[in-house]
Amino acid sequence: MKLTRRQLIKVFSAGIVTASMPSFIMGCSHKEPLLRIASNVWPGYELIYLARKLEYFGDDAVRLVELPSATVCIQSLAAGTIEGAMLTLDEVISARSGGIDLRVVAILDISMGADVLMAGPEIKSISDLVGKRIGVEQSAVGAVMLDAILDEGGLKPEDIETKYMTVNRHREAYNAKQVDALITFEPVKTQLIADGAHQLFDSSQIPGRIIDVLAVLPSVIENSPDNLRKLVAAHFQARDYFRNNQIQASEIMSKRLQLDPADVPGSYDGIELPDININYQWMGGANSKLTQSAIVLEEIMKKAKLLSGSTDLVNLIDNRFLPDI
Repeated sequence: MKLTRRQLIKVFSAGIVTASMPSFIMGCSHKEPLLRIASNVWPGYELIYLARKLEYFGDDAVRLVELPSATVCIQSLAAGTIEGAMLTLDEVISARSGGIDLRVVAILDISMGADVLMAGPEIKSISDLVGKRIGVEQSAVGAVMLDAILDEGGLKPEDIETKYMTVNRHREAYNAKQVDALITFEPVKTQLIADGAHQLFDSSQIPGRIIDVLAVLPSVIENSPDNLRKLVAAHFQARDYFRNNQIQASEIMSKRLQLDPADVPGSYDGIELPDININYQWMGGANSKLTQSAIVLEEIMKKAKLLSGSTDLVNLIDNRFLPDI
């Protein structure tokens, strides 16, 4: 097994290789257990599926499991049928609160405008939302957006009427005049614009609050470190391929995203796909930017009563599987 430069520095600075060192530093002569990683369909997760199609990793090392929702992903982690998942940071916090000790090993995407507040033409500003009905998913992302919107407009929760509904009901509720505004995302955003709604707020105004990550169980770090390292590297390889070969990549990705290939690049509007350098910037140090985002998210989730148990952010992040810069 080939050690990265960062690992070699750690080994030689210690002066000795001991039997107590983790297996990913000692190396391993045996075949590592298969790493099973799950996700639902979302553009920010699609680069890993593109990497599979481009054969950047084999099914003998990593198996991708396609599930209908993040909730099912977390249930599968609890049941032990998968070892990791692509989730939003708030979903990782929820899972840890429920006793699933997930570790974030890479940031896949950051919402920079993908999540939006859409309102009818009669609502000109956020302050006009007083007494109005706002449709939103009952999720941490919905809570994060709602908290930011109220703060931006100088409003209190009691100033509005919150109507919880899943995203598949958003357009129908707007056109049936059951809500006056909606916290939503694509493709509903474009549909609502066609229906006469306009945008009042988006997630670019709260950078770092809505983040998608790759998270794994601690057993993966001990038992399948090479497979995990291969998967993380493949994500960034696929990112480069997508940027440099967009037509070919879009043709491949369109099938899972159920989009016309020409529409695939547009599905990434408002989504930042951070490179390796940005990952290190976000995940480095005990008081990292990702840790700070997690602390803010935890407080918002507690206020929205979305956390059922106590949370512990210690050992939330492990950046040792990022490729060398």
